[in-house]
Amino acid sequence: MQIASRALISSKRGESIYSSGIGTGVTALCRGVIDSNGAPVADLAERLRAADRLSVLGAPFAAVLVEDGKATVAADHVGFRHVYATQRPGWAAVCTSARELADLSGAGLDHSALSVFRITGHYLDDDTAYSGVPKLAPGHFFQLSDGQLLVSRYPQKETMTPDDPAAAHAQRLHELVAGFLEHHPDAMLELSGGLDSRMVLAAVPRPRRKNLTAFTIVNAGSNDGSVAAALARRYGMRVRSIDIAGLGSLDPETAYDLARAASWRLDGLGRPLSAAAFQWVESQVEQAPRLSGHGGEMARALFGPGVEFERPHPRVKPEVVEAYIRRWIISNDAVPDEVLAPEFAAESWRMAMKRLWEVFERPGTDWLGALSEFYLRQRMHRFGGITITDGCHTRLTLNPLSDSHVLALANAVPPKLRAGSRYAVRVLDKLDPELARIPLGSGLRPMVLDRPITLTRKLGENTVRGFLRKAAGKVVRTLSSQRRAAAGAPLLAALVVEHWRAHPELLAPAMNSGLISESYVDSVLRGGVEPDTTTVDFLLNLSVIASTAAKP
Repeated sequence: MQIASRALISSKRGESIYSSGIGTGVTALCRGVIDSNGAPVADLAERLRAADRLSVLGAPFAAVLVEDGKATVAADHVGFRHVYATQRPGWAAVCTSARELADLSGAGLDHSALSVFRITGHYLDDDTAYSGVPKLAPGHFFQLSDGQLLVSRYPQKETMTPDDPAAAHAQRLHELVAGFLEHHPDAMLELSGGLDSRMVLAAVPRPRRKNLTAFTIVNAGSNDGSVAAALARRYGMRVRSIDIAGLGSLDPETAYDLARAASWRLDGLGRPLSAAAFQWVESQVEQAPRLSGHGGEMARALFGPGVEFERPHPRVKPEVVEAYIRRWIISNDAVPDEVLAPEFAAESWRMAMKRLWEVFERPGTDWLGALSEFYLRQRMHRFGGITITDGCHTRLTLNPLSDSHVLALANAVPPKLRAGSRYAVRVLDKLDPELARIPLGSGLRPMVLDRPITLTRKLGENTVRGFLRKAAGKVVRTLSSQRRAAAGAPLLAALVVEHWRAHPELLAPAMNSGLISESYVDSVLRGGVEPDTTTVDFLLNLSVIASTAAKP
């Protein structure tokens, strides 16, 4: 099977398909394609041809089959692997780069999609920053023939809801991980102090844990490194720890080049500072097959602190959506108004809320159900997926928590019963009772989370003084507008800004878009303002997008 990390296929009426980076036959658009048991897939061309057994393939996944003048492109069931297309009069094209398609087709900026990204930090549905360049939806095909682009959904495997979904959930995780390790004995485990990676570790058969390599990013202020090291000693695992503080030794030009390259790789659609930091870390680690905990938020109903206390609104209301976006999304992911040109700052809020309301209203369910759907179909799909896409061509990764069967089992449990990680902890306890009782990086034992969400649970095994200290820290961060950021992103942001101050011309493409406040940028360049990581990400992305897209 051929493998391509960047690929373009195009068709014009009366002409054959031509390609860049791919040939006739089947080509994987990721580093390996694995079946539900972790085995390499030998019949991928047959599956693409028959639209059969695609929903059970491990995510991230995408592949293209070219034969008889027609191309068929499929992506995984959660849409982690991003693939894009465009349709123009007389011709159409599919590519792993939205930016290349925008350049090919002369696409302009999509201000509505950019408005959503400005508020939430990700795009919605199949939107991109480029008008007329959509992303392939999860579980769908692009079919390209004779200059026409068709989109269709492939069949999804039905999952029966058992009497005890937690037991079935645990069994499925065990089967997935054990199968993957059987076929990939050199696999590494991404291990932190959190619950998601703990669940993946718990799914590893005990005899197999010995000599497994745990990969951990060490970050100041986090207990991930010490927790991972303690677990490694307990189970005889090797540890590869990379201290993210090493990013601080980079010179500003090198840091800028890393961030700029990341933004280009992600087509201006992701979080370049985070991607650059992860790439720097990965450059110091051997690229073996990887076990990862992406997707665990669905079992934990991790939709924002305090959601579990909200009234279970029987239907979605615009004011409830707006309140949620303001409270939990904007506080961490929005580009501040003062960064933007005043007209775009005002208009982008209106456009973003219109699109968000459409998305929340669509499921036709109650508020918590709509919120769960938003995280699965939007946040996990687009926010997480673009990050996973960035690494899918360099390493084979199994995300067992994002398996189609696992997600179906989790979604069968009402969000109210998943909230606060209660359901996830029950799954963990069935996988490995010992790991369910070893403290997480937070200091709490996971089983403490399997209680009604009250002040008693919030205190857990912390002292009152320790609990109040943590709570006070959250209040200070909120009042001072400090935001959560991926490991290493703030270090890179400071270096990128330093480089901009020495080379202000690098901001010209973003400024020429007309979406950025000139007075804000002037203040940044003079040293009067230190932009946060979200703002630096947006300026980096806009420089790439505006350099590619034609004026609307």
